[in-house]
Amino acid sequence: MTIEAWLTDRTRGTLGLQAGRVVHVLARAPQFAGYSSAREVAERAGVNVSTVVRTAQQLGFDGWPQLREELRARFLASVSSGDLTPGPAADPAAQTLRQDAHNINALATPETLDAIRAMARAVKAARRTLVVSSGSGAGPAHILSYLGTIAGHDIQLALGSPTTQAVQVARLEEGDCLIAVNVWRLTRTLRALTHLAHQRGATVIVLTDLRSSPLAEDADHLIVTPIEGVHGGPSLTAMVATVQAVLSELSDDDALRSAGHIQQMWDELDLMDDQP
Repeated sequence: MTIEAWLTDRTRGTLGLQAGRVVHVLARAPQFAGYSSAREVAERAGVNVSTVVRTAQQLGFDGWPQLREELRARFLASVSSGDLTPGPAADPAAQTLRQDAHNINALATPETLDAIRAMARAVKAARRTLVVSSGSGAGPAHILSYLGTIAGHDIQLALGSPTTQAVQVARLEEGDCLIAVNVWRLTRTLRALTHLAHQRGATVIVLTDLRSSPLAEDADHLIVTPIEGVHGGPSLTAMVATVQAVLSELSDDDALRSAGHIQQMWDELDLMDDQP
């Protein structure tokens, strides 16, 4: 039995609109929900924490911890059996593209655009910028560092071991900038590194999927992007789109000149294949 079918069987059509939104999150993102707090699930569902607790009780559990434990067990069992499909998969590619388009459209709010512009201004003003991340967040982090460096900004990437990352963060000081990219579960290392950068006086920017992320406590600027996917796993499309928007804000005459110099260097080193 899939997780969605299990949840449907327990609800028996008795849930209200807000509780239904909670169940939708549980069914669509069981991996996320199986390891998250009631507050994180509430944020993802767009409801309050008490609604998550009541929903758990309506599903026959004493509270959210008990439902989370059962959901986690069922998710792990589905991974072992290969039964990961939350429902009918008529056209998974089309479903994914529609969900990604929805995620990107959700970014186009005045609040998010202001945060993106503030992030770009902080990078421009910084003497140097360090990007730290782990896991899935390494993808957007790498894109930001690589393309930002081509545009002439000193943006270094710290994706090595925790000890290596700590050495790089320890060198930050006032006038520098730290960008922490976090997707879904937060590691103790990333939380500690972000706090260390804040203590050292660096401007801290957090790019994450949850407004309630503990990283927000040390953030000067916070950008929240949706990561909802179609079949349980997160989608990084909106987060990459946010990085691209920041890079667009960083684009100016100096950035174009820097990119031109890089292209010229590549040509001088004969690094690129000359296509006929």
